[in-house]
Amino acid sequence: MTYKHGLYGEVVPSKEVITTTKGTIPFYVGTAPVHRLANSKDAINRPILIKNLDEAATKLGYQSTDDFDTYTLSSVVYAHFQNSIKPIGPIIAVNVLDAEIHKSTTATETITLVEGKGYIEKDVILSTVKIATKVLGTDYTAEYTKDGKVLITSLNGSLGTSASASYNSPDISKVTTADVIGSYSATTEERTGIKLLDVVYEELNLVPNIISAPGFNHKPEVEKALVNACQNYGGRWNAIPVVDIDSDVAKNIVDAKKWATANGYNSRLEKLCWPKGKVDGRSIWMSIIAIVDMQQTDNRNNGIPYESPSNKQIGISGLSVNGKDIRFNIVQANELNEVGITTAIYNGGKWVLWGPHMANFKYGEDIKIEDVFDVNARMNIYLLNDFKTRNVDLIDSPIARNDIDGILNTEQLKLNSLISDGKLLYGSIEFMPASNPVGDVIQGEFVFDSAVTTTPPGKAITNRVQYTSAGIGALVGGGE
Repeated sequence: MTYKHGLYGEVVPSKEVITTTKGTIPFYVGTAPVHRLANSKDAINRPILIKNLDEAATKLGYQSTDDFDTYTLSSVVYAHFQNSIKPIGPIIAVNVLDAEIHKSTTATETITLVEGKGYIEKDVILSTVKIATKVLGTDYTAEYTKDGKVLITSLNGSLGTSASASYNSPDISKVTTADVIGSYSATTEERTGIKLLDVVYEELNLVPNIISAPGFNHKPEVEKALVNACQNYGGRWNAIPVVDIDSDVAKNIVDAKKWATANGYNSRLEKLCWPKGKVDGRSIWMSIIAIVDMQQTDNRNNGIPYESPSNKQIGISGLSVNGKDIRFNIVQANELNEVGITTAIYNGGKWVLWGPHMANFKYGEDIKIEDVFDVNARMNIYLLNDFKTRNVDLIDSPIARNDIDGILNTEQLKLNSLISDGKLLYGSIEFMPASNPVGDVIQGEFVFDSAVTTTPPGKAITNRVQYTSAGIGALVGGGE
C-alpha cells in the first residue's frame, strides 16, 4: 500500500439500483437521437425495451444533455432513470425520428486534427458523415463521444492536419403528427408509431398498461389516436393514455380549463395533465412526471394500481408554462381537479402530483360511480389484463364443470387476497346460466361475471373542531 500524507478523494461506483417492475410498464411514442447510433435503422418504428441508462444510450442514442423539446424520448428517459425520488423502469419506447427522412440539407466544415483526432461539435447524423475523397473504415473512423461530439480519427495518418467533412443534421420540424399516430399496412403487416402498440406483446412479451406520446399528445389528433389505441389493443389488452394540455397556449388555469373543453380532452379512459414541471432547470411534460409517479406508486404495491398517484412526491422544483415559471395554491389547483385535470402543488414540504380523477370528471355533474377516480379505471384494467395473462392456457382446453369450478375458486382466491390487503373492498366472480346460454356453450364460449368495489382514496378528510368549556373546571380547581 502506498504511503499517504494529506487529503485524498476518489469516485466509487454508485450502489443505486434502478428498480424494475413487471406490473406497470408504460409505452411511449416520440423522438430519440438514434442518428448517433452506427445502425439507426433498428431503432426506428420498433418497440424497444429500456431498463436503464446504459440501454437508453446504446438503443436510443440518449445523452443527459439532450434538448427535451427536440428529443421527447430523452425527457422520458431522464424522468424515469435520473429522477431525484426513485429511478424506475422499465419503459417501452417507439422512436419515429427517421434520419433518412427527417434531415436537413448537407452542410460542410473543415476539421482540424491534432495527433490524428478531430471533432464535429454539431448534432449530426452519424451515417451521413463523409470526409472528402476518403473512405470510412480505411482512411478514418467516425463515432459519437459521451459528451455529444463526433470524433473523427485518422487511420495511418491519411487525413493530415485538416479535413473537409460533410454531413446532415436531424430536422425535428419534419416529424409530423401522422408519424406519431403511425400507420398499418395489411399488405406488408408493417406498423409504425402508435399502431405498434398492437404487436408489443408479440414483440416483447409485455403488456403495457399506460401509453403516452409526450410532446405530441397535446395535439388533438394524437390524443384521439391514443384513446382509440388503448382499448382492446392487440385484440385483448387495455391501457390508459396520459396526455397533456398545450402549456404554450394555456398559460393560466382559466385557459387550461377552456382548452380542455374546446379540444375535447374528456375521455373516461385518459388522465389529463397541466402544466409542465421544472426538473434541473429544464421543463418536462407533466404526463411524463405523472407516469413516473404511477410506476413508482404501483411498484410499492406489488404492481397493483389500487393507490392513486395523487399527493405522491415527484421530482420537480416548480411549474412552467411557455418557458416561464407559474405558481398557484391548493385552492387554484382544485379548480383544475374539479374538471378532471391533474396538476402538481407544493404540499407537506415537497412537490406532489395533485388530482385523483380521469379527464371526464366534472364535479357536480352526474357520473358513473366507476368513473369517479383514476384508481377505478386502472384497477378494472389491471383485473382484466391479469385474468387474461394468467388463464391464457385455458383456451382450446376442455372445459368441464370441474374446470369451471376450478376457475371460480382460483379467481375468488385472487379477489379475496386483494380484499384482505385492502386493495379491493369487495370482489366476487360467478358463472351464471343467464350469461351462458346453451347455444354459446355449444360454440365453446364461456362467460364469467365479476363484481368488484375498488378502494376509494381519501380525497378530502375534514376534522371538525368545536369549542367546549369542559376544561375550565380544571383551571379554577373545581367542577363546572
